[in-house]
Amino acid sequence: MLKRKSDEKGFTLIEVIVTLILVGITAALAGMWIVSVVNGYVFAKINSGTTQKAQLAMTRLVKEFSAISAITAATADSITYIRNDSTLGSLTGQIVSKIGGDLKLNTANTLTDSVNTFVLSYCDDIITTSGTPSQTCGASWSSTSRIIVITLTLTGANNTTSTFTQRVTPRNL
Repeated sequence: MLKRKSDEKGFTLIEVIVTLILVGITAALAGMWIVSVVNGYVFAKINSGTTQKAQLAMTRLVKEFSAISAITAATADSITYIRNDSTLGSLTGQIVSKIGGDLKLNTANTLTDSVNTFVLSYCDDIITTSGTPSQTCGASWSSTSRIIVITLTLTGANNTTSTFTQRVTPRNL
């Protein structure tokens, strides 16, 4: 007579199904975690590129505005000026303005894109009768203006905005 062994080794169907379910849940959670890490990386990469573009544009604007020798027209969103250049001499009719979503120099050269706002303020640096300094800023250039405040806001990943502000005192005015 054949005798059946009662201690047969193996997995039951229920054990296999429970194991597959647990592995599936673990894989789904790991996948969601990997997707969130990749999204965070892409977000940081795009925003660091936006920040770098803004810093380069601001550096160029500071260099341009520092060399201004005369301002012919100035509003809150554009400026027309003459600047001195040691190699090119006097450059007339330089214009910085926002056109569409781009910040342009002389309407042909793009300083940066993804521009949300570009605002120029022109400040007087006045010493009052009591000897204390006072600053008043306006949207247009006046004969008493001495400081240009540049505010540049760029749009980055997921429509996040980054605002950069710089004060420039033209040295040739």
